[in-house]
Amino acid sequence: MRRKFVWHWQLSLLLVIALLGLGARLYGLNWDMGENFHPDEREILFRVAALGWPASMAQFLDPDHSPLNPHFFAYGSLPLYLLAGTWSLLSRLFAWPLSYTALSLVGRAVSALFDTGSLLLTAWLARLLTQERGFSYRASWSVALLAAGLVAFTPLQLQLSHFYTVDTLLLFFELLTLVGCVKYVLTRHDLFWLSWTGISFGLALATKFSAAPLGLPIVIAVLLRYLRKRDIAEALVGFLFPLLLAVVAFFVTQPYAWLDMHNYIAQVTEQGSMARGGLDYPYVRQFAETLPYLYQGYNLLFWGLGLTLGLAAICGFCWGIWATWRGTLASTWWIVFAWMVTYSAITGSFYVKFMRYLLPIYPLCALLAATVLVALVAAGWSAPPVKAPAGFWRHLRGGYGPRLVTGALLVLVVGGTLFQGLALLQVYSQPNTRIQASRWLYAHLARGSVLTYEQWDDALPVAIDGHDPSYFAQASYADAQGNMTTGLGLYDDDTLAKARVLARLLPTLNAITMASDRLDKSIPRMPERYPLTIRYYQLLFQGQLGFRLAAQFEVRPHLLGITLDDSMADESYSVFDHPMVRIFVHQQPYPYTSEQVYQKLISGLSLPEK
Repeated sequence: MRRKFVWHWQLSLLLVIALLGLGARLYGLNWDMGENFHPDEREILFRVAALGWPASMAQFLDPDHSPLNPHFFAYGSLPLYLLAGTWSLLSRLFAWPLSYTALSLVGRAVSALFDTGSLLLTAWLARLLTQERGFSYRASWSVALLAAGLVAFTPLQLQLSHFYTVDTLLLFFELLTLVGCVKYVLTRHDLFWLSWTGISFGLALATKFSAAPLGLPIVIAVLLRYLRKRDIAEALVGFLFPLLLAVVAFFVTQPYAWLDMHNYIAQVTEQGSMARGGLDYPYVRQFAETLPYLYQGYNLLFWGLGLTLGLAAICGFCWGIWATWRGTLASTWWIVFAWMVTYSAITGSFYVKFMRYLLPIYPLCALLAATVLVALVAAGWSAPPVKAPAGFWRHLRGGYGPRLVTGALLVLVVGGTLFQGLALLQVYSQPNTRIQASRWLYAHLARGSVLTYEQWDDALPVAIDGHDPSYFAQASYADAQGNMTTGLGLYDDDTLAKARVLARLLPTLNAITMASDRLDKSIPRMPERYPLTIRYYQLLFQGQLGFRLAAQFEVRPHLLGITLDDSMADESYSVFDHPMVRIFVHQQPYPYTSEQVYQKLISGLSLPEK
């Protein structure tokens, strides 16, 4: 007999939470005023704009000449095709001309929608995990709604929804896979949910290959179902059928992983090598001397989740493992724990430790926090809707003290998460610091002034308010290898030749722009490699190179007069949407000769010639 769907008030409240979450994710979407300050987003937009539809099947099958081949596999092809298809549809409906600004806004809206979808999937997963054992109907919905509310204002999820990178899409498909795993264990419709799981797994892989560990939760789900059914044939189908569908979904949405396999394998291997520290790219040198697991844990606890939610998640994880082991929570929780532990163990061991790498466990942390909070509050109010963990909570029951304590904990976690999420959104309520710095340059420097910037960072100023960067000249010079270049090559190896280049260049400049603190925070982590560059920064900041700090632009997460200093967070948390920008202008007249600058830079240092 088919069950009739009934709309409950809980669904209405969940919809309100989802709309609030979507609104927060869409707020300030054009935070960079069309300048595309996120380098990964820029790369994706470039690849999307270059895509086209093959003229024939023969051209489609030719990876060297097919316009559908992105020739870019650091990320999966599905996010590229999704944005290209969305843009194609919208541009036909509204006759929009192609521009990177419009394309980025569409992509960010798509990212916000997918992350809102992850919010709903988290609530669904909460209902599935808590309705079988341990929680009443009312308590199960309480967990779902609380988890959704926490996800709605989790800081890192809010931030990543403002970029069109692959992270929010990857999270959505991973949660979709976990939902399929749990449903497969709980329901009779095994082929449907196996299909759901396999296709979701394939789409996650086509978004980013780092989704590969999702195979383990699928295996756990099949084993749990086997323990219930004791059907070896069904278990064999459970292993093989989703794997087959995952392969099909993967190659349908990323066909050039097969048609251009050599290039695909080479790029995926390169990304894996970079993550493990095998490739010395400048933008990963910030992780020198950082400790695996502890570094990621600090950033997750204090900035990604926020302190109150992070602590609640730790408690929820420990309690959840204990309760599931004792059988007071449903066995399907092992699917979630298998994914969290395996993925965190692998990702936490990486040399490269960008905060977004751990995004796939963030909603599950919120789910665990919500679960333990609901259990605590229920126990503190003497008539707990929580059925199973009675022995664990019985000492809390009765009296106003436990009620006040558990209620205060709930308010603290919800309020703390809401505060930190809204504080982060405030960085989008004012112009990006690079925009502010550009306006200052146009207002305070004469046309024709000679500027320079730091390589591997953005050049300033940008075009804004009708002004053009060509008002100024970016210093061009011969680097230590004799090649003409612009920007300071501070990530180059420290040599006497590098010191001479700096000494010749500095007296010719009117201003030095630092579009973020990316280099001056990462380079000091390697004192043996960069003694000269560290000396350069020390002298520059002390005003001993003939330049003074003329302007500094800084925006931190803030709310209600309280500012959160996130300068110690992972670089990626601030460097894209709210970096600290500094402008140094030369003293009049310039007080040093090139030889004097050179001697200042190398004094007491032993450097190779080249």
